[in-house]
Amino acid sequence: MRPALEHERISEATAPAADPLVGARLGEFVIRERVGSGGMGIIYRAEHPLIGKHAAIKVMRAERVSPEQEQRLLVEARSVNAIRHPGILDIFNFGTLQDGRPYVVMELLQGQSLEALLRERSRLDVGTAAWVLEQVVAALGAAHRAGVVHRDLKPANVFLMEQPDAAPLIKLVDFGIAKVMQSQDALARADGSTLGTPDFMAPEQIRGGEVGPAADLYALGVMAFHMLTGTRPFQGDNVQVMFAHVEQAPPRLSSRVEGIPPELDALVFQLMEKEPAKRPESAAAVRRMLQGLARPPGPSVSVESRTAPEVPTAIAPPGRRSGRSVAVAAVAGVALLGVGYWWGAQAQEAEQAPARPSEQVRVDARPTPPVEPPPVVVTQAPVGEVPEDSGEETPAEAETVTPARSTRLPPLPAGTASEKKMEQRLSGLFTQLLAREKDVDAEGVLRGRLVQQYRAAAEATDSERVRIHVALDDIEQELAQRIALHDAPPAPVAVIVAPPEPPRVPALVIPSLPTLPQGNASEQRLAQRLDKLVVELRTRTRNQDVAPDLTRKLVGIYTEAAKAQTATERMTVNQALDSWQEQLRTRFPTP
Repeated sequence: MRPALEHERISEATAPAADPLVGARLGEFVIRERVGSGGMGIIYRAEHPLIGKHAAIKVMRAERVSPEQEQRLLVEARSVNAIRHPGILDIFNFGTLQDGRPYVVMELLQGQSLEALLRERSRLDVGTAAWVLEQVVAALGAAHRAGVVHRDLKPANVFLMEQPDAAPLIKLVDFGIAKVMQSQDALARADGSTLGTPDFMAPEQIRGGEVGPAADLYALGVMAFHMLTGTRPFQGDNVQVMFAHVEQAPPRLSSRVEGIPPELDALVFQLMEKEPAKRPESAAAVRRMLQGLARPPGPSVSVESRTAPEVPTAIAPPGRRSGRSVAVAAVAGVALLGVGYWWGAQAQEAEQAPARPSEQVRVDARPTPPVEPPPVVVTQAPVGEVPEDSGEETPAEAETVTPARSTRLPPLPAGTASEKKMEQRLSGLFTQLLAREKDVDAEGVLRGRLVQQYRAAAEATDSERVRIHVALDDIEQELAQRIALHDAPPAPVAVIVAPPEPPRVPALVIPSLPTLPQGNASEQRLAQRLDKLVVELRTRTRNQDVAPDLTRKLVGIYTEAAKAQTATERMTVNQALDSWQEQLRTRFPTP
């Protein structure tokens, strides 16, 4: 049995027979069963009675209902719907039961959290870790572009959604404490305390300062350290860890494990910089750095070989589940239970053939093609054989070049409408890329990625072609950006005019002052005060002659003090000093 999980983690539970919500209707969905519970709420599996669509419904526990917690659910729903990215858990609806308990309706997932995976495997090899990080940062970048900062990024909030015959789909969950930038309705505790998980909080978040996208990148660095070393960079109780995040330099990956590529070592260290401005400029920049390191995992192994709890056949993918199947994992802004079987295959592969990070870092335009066809959605360095160009190619020739001719790949099938659409799109992209290849893809990276998708399309099913189209969207967008950048007019040369040198201020010179009488206590106090005011004048003016009028006044008062013989005369001098001191501190408030 898995150990108990902290925060809002879902524990496996059987539905009580008397649960009044089982069988009830919430909006368009009917609750079918209770699948789990946590500290914040109870999770149910629900079904649309007409179309059979399944969803997860999270209902907050009655004892946890408060304006703050209800706002947390609402912030999560708003944040997720502002992002609209396949790597973000989708939330369909938000409402309140008759007894006042709020609930959210979201997609139903199966798989496991990254935290559960790390408990099983301790740490990941470089290629797999870089691939997971790349998928996470893609979703994170979409959130930042939508003006949303997650603020609680950690392995428990990264979910590995199992897919038939494909690598898992990475989902970011739990936007319950997300900050919607440029908005005043973001969640905040009434007592002003800090929200987040100490092990992954950025220094500025711990200090209670402004939290922006850089805070998520810091958490990403801590998470990367954990994935690659099996431990977190700072150990201790919550207070010790928070102090360490603020004050201590993080260790290098290479100081904990061997075989870390220098590029990855430097990237993770930069992500954990104390100053937000010293971290990478954006999630997109981090993703570009990871692309040459990522190695996508293989598809899931058969679930028949593993023991898992029973689930209704209505929610199992057709044709793959029979008898005992994988557990349903309902994600409600938390990491849920489940089994990601493909990781077992990856672990065995890593033991039999340890990863060689130095080879994964190389980005070559024409590397040797893999034995197995690569996964559909990838951002690795290009693979596939590309022949050397025989000579200059005119635009007219480029318009007639087909993918099969330009890559020596077999023609794509075109028997169905779906196949024809795929063939036409790939042909069009090849034509557009080859026409501008020397301008925007001299290194061959885009061409290699396009070859990968071509190979995948050669034997793809209808559902796989959908994923290929998504990958082609990324390639098409990047190609358009490169062309626009190349064709943009050169930026005007800025003429930098050095600012005029500020005038030099002469040093403060105080003329010789008369000797003050100190025959009694009153005279001694006046003499001491005058000496202190001379020092204060030098301190506040930084020993510069920036207030000659005040200097003259002080010399004059000093002369009057030397002449004073009675208590009344000395009182007049002190009153003049009071006025002079007030003028000095008003003009020079900082000593």
